Amino acid sequence: LVVPEQGVFCVADGMGGGAEGAKASDIVCRELKMTMHVAEDEFASRVAAAQNALADANYAIYTYADERGFAQMGSTAAILVLDPSDRTRAAVVHVGDSRVYRVRHGLAECLTRDHRVLGSNTLTRAVGATATVRCDVREVDVRSGDRFVLCSDGVSGVMSDARLAVFASGGSIETAAERLAAEVVKAGAPDNYSFVLVQT
Repeated sequence: LVVPEQGVFCVADGMGGGAEGAKASDIVCRELKMTMHVAEDEFASRVAAAQNALADANYAIYTYADERGFAQMGSTAAILVLDPSDRTRAAVVHVGDSRVYRVRHGLAECLTRDHRVLGSNTLTRAVGATATVRCDVREVDVRSGDRFVLCSDGVSGVMSDARLAVFASGGSIETAAERLAAEVVKAGAPDNYSFVLVQT
């Protein structure tokens, strides 16, 4: 989900296989878009709205899966919310193993912590996987020229932080996105990959 005029960006990576995973990630993005559209302009309210959107998405996915007898259905969520009144701060709201990086002066810093069992791909948290969801929320500082990379594990799984920074930081935002996508494919891309590149 990319809504620059609202300062909200999201990567949601569905789990549960094919159609169910796609449905789960679509629900996350849909709920977030609807909730942020009517959220108040005050920063704290917008961050709270993003959390509420994940709670609503969690209920919708969990109910949908339960009614149809799906054993596993859910989605990750990596959300960036920019402060509309203060360009020096933003918030990261996150569930699962999709990540948010801040790229500054050619260095990438991961702003999220994966919610998965160490050494495996098993998620410990996902939107819709259980009756309730707990998300991590972190306020971060923003400087002019910073770039943020929101990505699924299809990107972070094949790109080191250093290589991600190299390909995400050079040239225009469009050129950087093309170079990053090409490098992910070149690295093997064993999983589907999604990313959003944000210029501040």
